[in-house]
This record gives sequence, C-alpha cells and structure tokens, in this order.
Amino acid sequence: MQLSKKVLLGVAALTAALGNAQQEATAPEGSAVVKLTAKTFDEFIKEHPLVLAEFYAPWCGHCKTLAPHYVEAAAALESKEIPLAQVDCTEEEDLCMQQGIRGYPTLKVFKNHQVDAPSEYQGGRTSQSIISYMIAQSMPPVTVISGEEGADDFKDLLAESSSAVIVDGGVSGLNETFYELADLFRDDFTFVQYNEGDSKPQLSIYLPQDAEPIRFEGKNNSLTHLVDWVQIETKPFFGEINGETFQSYMGANLPLAYFFYSSPEERSNFESFFTKLGKEHRGKINFVGLDASMFGRHAENLNMKEQFPLFVIHDVETNLKYGMPQLSEEKFAALTKPLELKTSDISKFIKDFVGGKLEAIVKSEDIPEVQESSVFRIVGKTHDQIVNDEDKDVLVKYYAPWCGHCKRLAPIYEELADIYASDEDAKNKIVIANLDATLNDVNVDLEGYPTLLFYPAGKKATPVVYQGGRDVASFLTFIQEQGHHGVNGSAILATKQAQEAADKVEKEIDAIEEEDLKHDEL
Repeated sequence: MQLSKKVLLGVAALTAALGNAQQEATAPEGSAVVKLTAKTFDEFIKEHPLVLAEFYAPWCGHCKTLAPHYVEAAAALESKEIPLAQVDCTEEEDLCMQQGIRGYPTLKVFKNHQVDAPSEYQGGRTSQSIISYMIAQSMPPVTVISGEEGADDFKDLLAESSSAVIVDGGVSGLNETFYELADLFRDDFTFVQYNEGDSKPQLSIYLPQDAEPIRFEGKNNSLTHLVDWVQIETKPFFGEINGETFQSYMGANLPLAYFFYSSPEERSNFESFFTKLGKEHRGKINFVGLDASMFGRHAENLNMKEQFPLFVIHDVETNLKYGMPQLSEEKFAALTKPLELKTSDISKFIKDFVGGKLEAIVKSEDIPEVQESSVFRIVGKTHDQIVNDEDKDVLVKYYAPWCGHCKRLAPIYEELADIYASDEDAKNKIVIANLDATLNDVNVDLEGYPTLLFYPAGKKATPVVYQGGRDVASFLTFIQEQGHHGVNGSAILATKQAQEAADKVEKEIDAIEEEDLKHDEL
C-alpha cells in the first residue's frame, strides 16, 4: 500500500521530539556490519540470498540515531547468515544514484541475488524490529506446523511472537487466498497453518498476551474482505502509537482516538477504561496511547495545545480533528496541580462524536478581506467552497512557505494568473489559486510541496494532479485541455502581449511628441 505524504509527515512529526543518544553513523570497525562500495556491491548481493543495506551519510542525524541499533541487529543476525551492509553515499554517489536514494538513511532489502530489484525496508528502527523483520524476510510467508510436537511448537510460536499471529486452521478452499494475504502482511504479522486437534477449521487471530483468539465470523473470505478484517482485528483494543505503529493505524483508515499521557502510571490508570472502549467500538474507532514526554508536539498537528493529559480524535478519512475543551494559556500557566481527565467526560465526548454532534477544530487563516493579486488566496475555511464551484475550472497550488520549489514557482504562477485576469471572459471561468498547507487544514492528499491540483467545472470529484512543466506555456496548454471551458490561454497571452507592445509603442510616440512640443515652444 502506498501512503500519502500526510501519512509520512505525520511519522516525522511523531519522531521529531525523540532524543536518543547518538554515536557515529558509520558502523565501527570490527562490527558485523559490512561496508560496501561500488566495486564490491554487486558481487556481494549476488553472493548472498538476503541482504539489508543502509544507504547513509556520516553527517546525518537520523543515521547516527539508527547506528547502535543497526550494529546490534547485525551482530544478532550474523549467525543466521543474514548480512547487514552500509553504503556511504558521500563517497559512493554513483551507486546511490543508481539505487534511487533521495534521503538518509534509506534501507533496502535485496533478495534472491537481485541487484536491480530491492524492496523498501518497512520495519521499525530498533534492533529488535530489524531482527524480527529480517528473520521474517528469510522465511516463507506462511509457517506450516504439524506432527506430534505441533501443539508445543504452536504454543512456543505464540509465546515468542511480538506481533499478531494469523492462523488458518484448515479452512476449506482458503489456502491460495491465505498465502496471498500472508504475502501482503508478511512484514507486519506471523502467518501459520495449523489445525488445532479436533477443533472445527477456522481462521483466527491471536494477539500478543491475549489468550483468547479472534475468530473470523464472516461468510465472504475473499482477499479484499480478509484484508479489511486483518487491518481491524490485529490492532490492540488500546494500543500504543509511535514512529513504528503510526503508518499501520493511518492505513486502517478508521478514526484514531489519542490519549496523550504524561507518565506510565497515568497510562496504566486509564488502561482498562480505554480497553473497554476499544472493544465497544471495534472496527469503528481505534484507541491509542501516546507518550507526551516523547511525542507531545504531535498535539499541534491535531490542532490541540500541549496541555496533558489530553484526548483528541482524528477522523483519518476526512482529516478532521475533534478535541476535548482545553484551558486558555493564562489559566493553564496558573495551574497549581496537574490537569485531570474524567472518564465520564471522555465517554460523553465519544458518544457525541459517533452521533455526529461534535464540531471539528479546523485550522485556518482568517478569510482575506481583499485579494491582493491575481492569484486567489484560499484558506481552510474557504477551500471547499472555492474548489467545488461548479461553474469554474480551478487550479490550486498547495505550498509551504519554506519550500524552495514553491518559491521558484511563485513568479511563474503569478504570471499565469495575470493572463486569465486580463480577459473579461476567462476571469469568470478560470481561478488560479494557492493555499498555505502549513496553516490550513484541507482534506487533500499532498505528496509534497508544491502539489498542484486542477478541479475542472462539472468534475469536482476527480481533481487532476498537474505533473507538467513549470512554465507558463505548459500550464496554459494543460488548463485548456483538461478544463471544462477549454479556455485558450495561449491566445489570451498573445493578445495581451500584442496589447502591451501597442501600449509601449503608443507611450514612446507620446514621449516623442511631447519632446517635439517642448522644442517648438523653445
């Protein structure tokens, strides 16, 4: 599954506050980490059926944070003949370019001696996560347990697994689909085929530290239905969200209810309460705890103040946030004892959310009283109204003020807007707009900055991503071809340039005549 940029920015926001001790990014001499260069890389991959390679830069802070975990994992995996390697991209620029490296660290898994067909590493960045992930990569997607010692083997597997275990107990006609399901989620869960004695063949999920399995009660065991079932039922009733689990929760596409706690004791006090809520709202809302001492800044991404403990719900599908009332900065600063959250207030808040009675906290700049240029400035409060105007073709640039590409595009974009604004007919059919995505909430998947989306009149449900050249001519052609109105911007530009040239000539003639008049007076 591909994830949108908002999902990836969310992961960064969660991990931004994490302050791990750092060592050098380059693995020390004598460690099990193998240093590869352009001369040795291909041969090494072809000699080993499974390799994890880290492409890094020595100055990279994230690489330094990863380093001790990577070294520890390499030592643990050495006996299993799963090598971990490093490539210094400051010295091996060509090799890193060939591998499509765009950021550091990038971790890639090479299988079956294939140099040109690696997969992205999808696991966590701790030593245990790396070890578990790579061991899983070395195994078939499904573990088959049978024989006289099968019951003991199955019991041991459940005890040792740190993630959910999905078990096919011999369900008729499921074998092929089960293997497809396992291949999709092999990086996340353990898949087993094992028939528990004389019990009825069933499809089950065993959660860590939960003795009772979750049985599949549905009648439709198609891959699509099983994917949905796994994404819902493998989540703990009250889980923990961090850099490793964030993508999984966002991918479930269910409302995500956060409890920001200030200490392990505080989390423990609410554990049974949120577990009960998780069971009650299974498949409708996911409940998670988040350590505010490490990831408290994530509250800002949910349009909340850093006042802990706090409870907030993020409707992932609509990207709307619903938070419980908070204190003013003055009242919060004047507190003489810690904040308290009442379980009764949380329960009522959830009931109101489910009933559609809550108002979302929408981050938005103030609506501009005056539009100061031909580029129409959109804010969070006006976004949907502008882009959904069925009478107009609307091009929106979603940008960030710090983005260099956005800054370079700005004068070109302004010129584009001026062209349509110069024509009485076109300016009523075409809107060239922009929105600061760092200050305004919009329900749009942004793959990066700038993202340019075109909303044709009459087809607002299917906006078109602009991927053409960043020049005026390319924009004009795109809008004419993709727009409902088919406005010929190039013709407008030609007319505008001709008029400007005529105006320039007229001014020059006027200047000459004025100069001649001065001479005549003399």
